[in-house]
Amino acid sequence: MSVDDVPDWLPGWCADQLGSEPVGVLFERRSISAVFGLRLASGHDVVVKAREDDGRAESCVAAQARLAERGFPCARPITPPVAVGALAVHAEEEFALGKERLRRAVRTHGQEPRTNWLDLLVLH
Repeated sequence: MSVDDVPDWLPGWCADQLGSEPVGVLFERRSISAVFGLRLASGHDVVVKAREDDGRAESCVAAQARLAERGFPCARPITPPVAVGALAVHAEEEFALGKERLRRAVRTHGQEPRTNWLDLLVLH
């Protein structure tokens, strides 16, 4: 897939929300969400996710951000969900950063047999 093949709204959304338009498509996957791995003109790689806005996106992205902040091995959201027509769209850090967080978590928690990742969501 090339940048010419991405949805019409995506380059403008990236410019508005991330300050840079996509110059390359690293990957694209579609299931419940449409997921685009993009290289921006700024040189950064990001993942943009778009799904039907069923009202859950804000709480899901907030939970993901909290988990990432507390060391859970997931990509860190870099924008809140933004409405684009009937879609809720947000961006996350590139996948490689999430993989590195996973390696750190396994080194840190991998020997603990009962690590409860849900504990990371609880306010202290």
